[in-house]
Amino acid sequence: MNNNNSIVMKENIFSISEEKRQHGLEIILKNNSTNEFLVILPESGARVKELWLSNGEEVISVVKKIANVNSENRDDIFANAKLSPFAGRIKDGKFTFNSASHQLVKNYPEENNACHGFVFDKKFVVTDKTVNEDSASCTLEYHYTGNFPGYPFAFTIEITYKLTASDGLTCTTKINNLSDVLIPLSDGWHFYFDLGIKVDELKLKTEISEMMELDAQMIPTGKKKKFTEFITPTIVGSRHFDSCFKIKENKKAVTQLLSEKRKIDLGIWQETGSEKYQYLVIYTPPDRRTIAVEPMTSNINSFNNGEGLITLAPQKSLEMSFGIFLNKIV
Repeated sequence: MNNNNSIVMKENIFSISEEKRQHGLEIILKNNSTNEFLVILPESGARVKELWLSNGEEVISVVKKIANVNSENRDDIFANAKLSPFAGRIKDGKFTFNSASHQLVKNYPEENNACHGFVFDKKFVVTDKTVNEDSASCTLEYHYTGNFPGYPFAFTIEITYKLTASDGLTCTTKINNLSDVLIPLSDGWHFYFDLGIKVDELKLKTEISEMMELDAQMIPTGKKKKFTEFITPTIVGSRHFDSCFKIKENKKAVTQLLSEKRKIDLGIWQETGSEKYQYLVIYTPPDRRTIAVEPMTSNINSFNNGEGLITLAPQKSLEMSFGIFLNKIV
């Protein structure tokens, strides 16, 4: 990955380097022993451009690569994006909080909804880079002043990416309330997983307890049903997902994507419970080359239904993590 324009932070098993591209800065976290690496785009929502992990025999690209940061395709816009301060849809872009009514930008006009927050394309600033014997990590921050329509609450959001030899990638989010009032929050991630084969051929295993019924506007109706599918690895086949689920609360839940053909056993783990990632959205794009597995702290439309909604006190902070790992071939 390194070239003459790279700045290597430290010679070690792990390293951090920077490369300036036409679309902006790239930060590369690399395990030089295994050739696993992560590419971050600070100026494009601190998104992950690429992630390569080892199964013990080969290094495999596991997420959708971001080829064009200026693409207007929705699946490209939200590829591997941070969803905050609201994840998922807000019905009609409207909500009431602190006895005041708010109107968000309806960026899903065909549904008449606001969706996925507004930090996904913002310019983040790198605040820390750390390399040691068993990991490399990078922390990025975005300072929000309260100027987005419908969300007049100031906060900072920090994202820390940590690449380790044993646990793959860990993504930790910290949000600090800079306002003098309570603020509503729903946080999530929108990683698309691309394992080089069609989604139909993958096996999926989940730790889900309930599925939310959604109406024609993709908003929860309030009805829920037990979800007992995919509790063991099961072929996805032609199954279509654009669904929100409640996760079983066992401190750390794991969603697995498996392919015997490619010798892949990919795990996506998330912290669960109060003010953690207790919900999960699974989405299969029309081309069925990728599958989105999206940890979220709350249900869709939580600013209105209150399900999993976080209310953060003035000058307080919260922190939650999820991660991606590839099991080694035995």
